[in-house]
Amino acid sequence: MIPKRIQPYLPYMRKYRREMAVGIAALLITDVAGLVIPWLLKLVIDALPKGPSRMDLAGFGGLLFLAASVQALSRFGWRKFLFGPSRKVEFDISNGLFSHLLTLDKVWFVKQEIGDLMSRATNDLRAARDFVGLGLLVMIDCVVVIVSCVCLMLVINPSLTMVVLIPLPLLSVLFYKYLPEIGRRHEAVQDHLARITARVQENIAGIRVLHAFVQEETEKRKFAELNQEYIRKNLHVTRLFGIFTPSLVFTIGVAALVFLWVGGKAVIAGEMTLGSFVAFNGYLLMLSWPMMGIGYVVNLTQKGQAAMSRMQEIFAAQPKVQDVAVAKEDSSSLSGEIEFRKLSFTYPGAASENLKDISLHISPGQIVAVVGTIGSGKTTLAQMIPRLYDTAPDTLFIGGHPIREIPLSLLRRHIGYVDQEPFLFSATIRENIALGRSEASGEEIDDVVRRSGLLPDLDWFPDGLETVIGERGVSLSGGQKQRIALARALLVHPSILVLDDAFSSLDAETEKNILGDIREFTRNITTVIISHRFSAIRDADRIVMMDGGRIVEEGAHDELIRLDGEYAHTYKNQVLAMEMKITLQ
Repeated sequence: MIPKRIQPYLPYMRKYRREMAVGIAALLITDVAGLVIPWLLKLVIDALPKGPSRMDLAGFGGLLFLAASVQALSRFGWRKFLFGPSRKVEFDISNGLFSHLLTLDKVWFVKQEIGDLMSRATNDLRAARDFVGLGLLVMIDCVVVIVSCVCLMLVINPSLTMVVLIPLPLLSVLFYKYLPEIGRRHEAVQDHLARITARVQENIAGIRVLHAFVQEETEKRKFAELNQEYIRKNLHVTRLFGIFTPSLVFTIGVAALVFLWVGGKAVIAGEMTLGSFVAFNGYLLMLSWPMMGIGYVVNLTQKGQAAMSRMQEIFAAQPKVQDVAVAKEDSSSLSGEIEFRKLSFTYPGAASENLKDISLHISPGQIVAVVGTIGSGKTTLAQMIPRLYDTAPDTLFIGGHPIREIPLSLLRRHIGYVDQEPFLFSATIRENIALGRSEASGEEIDDVVRRSGLLPDLDWFPDGLETVIGERGVSLSGGQKQRIALARALLVHPSILVLDDAFSSLDAETEKNILGDIREFTRNITTVIISHRFSAIRDADRIVMMDGGRIVEEGAHDELIRLDGEYAHTYKNQVLAMEMKITLQ
């Protein structure tokens, strides 16, 4: 019966079963060659009193050399064909883990710590590799050597073997008592290592905030406390092995002591030849490594099981937003039509609805602005369009199709999304802009750079578009990040462009100019603009005012001003504030 927590390894190991079979065969040959050597010594020593010829001695010497040579060659074989597949298994698990992470959605990731995921993809992966390679090797080696040595010892002297093995049943008591606890403690160590990784990742990501608030010493102290706890948990494991492993060695020592006493007396009494005594001792010494190896393989196995268990939690996770298996025949391309039909939505774990009974139709090519106070539901509404969260069936339609029936790759390929805090990769500006269309020409990239208002900034970059911007665009201002993200979205020529407060780091005049520059480019693109500056979106075809997750007003700018409702009141306050600011300057 294969232990349940080891079964997840089998699909990966099955892929390399031929290589591993060769490795196991080489390991068995190594063990057999090693077992032959004490038996040859027995034959030589027993033959010495009979006065063997030089030819006989040379023959024994040749056989010993042959056995040692075979052992050396086969040892190379098992290292190549057991350790090699373990690296390949690590490669496959790593690729599978990364691929599965890319299928998971925002709902899952918001509940995870990035540092913990990094720990599972690195530390746990190494533990799994060690189990597949070294753990499998030691496990097979221990079983073969122990069984073979005991059998050969029984052949040499059955009664002596039974006496020598009397202390060994104590090992079963140790196994029964300590194995479950070792597993639990190893899992606690792996979990705590993930906490340390998460702390490091969080501190590095927020290093500027730590410097700004002079929290370096505080974080050093917290990190030292985490490390101290990590040492303490490791010592919990080590203390068990401090009992477990020495007990194994002590048992072998007691067995050797019994052998020297009983076996020595048997040789003196003539009940056992000297050659048999030497061979028996050789096999008993060979048992020392497997007995110590048992403790080692227990350690590797428990770590490997804990590691795979933690990785299996990721593999078992499924996205809440499920993709459809087959695309609809008529949805190979999507128009920019968007329709909300009495859509309501609640974030997972939220106490109340975030969107309430939203009904809104946006025709292809329209520019629609969504405005409202903080928490009114603007961003939530925008996140429904690329299906970052799932909606109730038949409440949201894109291009005339229910959004839940459109393959995610197709849907998102037709949507350009720019949010308030865009993510940029540690690459050149050009590579970040061309992320969605790596085959884009230089002229196309230059065009979107100009339209996004980024052109004047290029003179400040040492290598222009080829400037490497650092992780998350650390060397850029907030406004520069947002304009690069806008250029990236424009380059894919989407059917729908969603600008979720995408110019919050720019001044009102720059925002207005950029919206004017992209208007011609987006003539046939449905554009949804979320902005807190009403002056920038007054030229939109339609403006939707939201409050409390509902649409409270809808219409063109002039219509809403004449209505003299919430939109008109907020707009007049913003205009008055800007006039006062200009007067004070």
